[in-house]
Amino acid sequence: MKKYNILIVEDETNILRIISNYFKKANYEVYEASDGEEALNVFYNTNLDIIILDIMLPKIDGFEVARRIRSSSNIPLIAMTALGQEQDMIKGYSLKFDDYVVKPLRPKILVMKVNNLLARLNKPEDMKQSYQIKNITLDFGNIKAYLDNKDLNLSKTEFKLLAYLINNKNRACSRNLLLDEVWGMEVYVDSRIVDTYIKNLRKALKPYNYIKTVFGLGYMFSEEENEQS
Repeated sequence: MKKYNILIVEDETNILRIISNYFKKANYEVYEASDGEEALNVFYNTNLDIIILDIMLPKIDGFEVARRIRSSSNIPLIAMTALGQEQDMIKGYSLKFDDYVVKPLRPKILVMKVNNLLARLNKPEDMKQSYQIKNITLDFGNIKAYLDNKDLNLSKTEFKLLAYLINNKNRACSRNLLLDEVWGMEVYVDSRIVDTYIKNLRKALKPYNYIKTVFGLGYMFSEEENEQS
């Protein structure tokens, strides 16, 4: 089993120590940072697989740290905060966080979330392939999506959402179904987060209107790109 490199960013020493110990016991190589500057320094100088990022940090807050990371990387990001308010969660997802957990944390559950996220993003070699529909190419090996041969620079969650919709083309998918299949049933977030990600995908796929709204239900991928969504 691969030993993943994880960065945990938390300014409260006791919480940082507890979370780190849980991940060490789960066979992760753990890197730690207690402020935003230190987090970015570790990110730029370490080959990481995933980052757990507190939002309320000294020097540089977690939102700005995420913004800088996302300018150059699609590494999985989990936001960790005591805020817990909808507007903060929406801001986090707009910065392409892959998940969002609210304090007080349950470390065992957090480890399971990370395990499940990495398992979904790192499939066995025999499951990795490329798939093309119309002018869209999905590269499952590198978790990349291309439109007219141009990289769409999607986050991993955006890629998973697009791939799921394409795999279920012409099928109406409810918001709750998409949450369960893309984010995972163990993740508790507002179903309107799906709308935010759909908006991002539609923007990335312009000028093509592949993703349709199924009023009263959810969304559907259709190859009839010229229809209004």
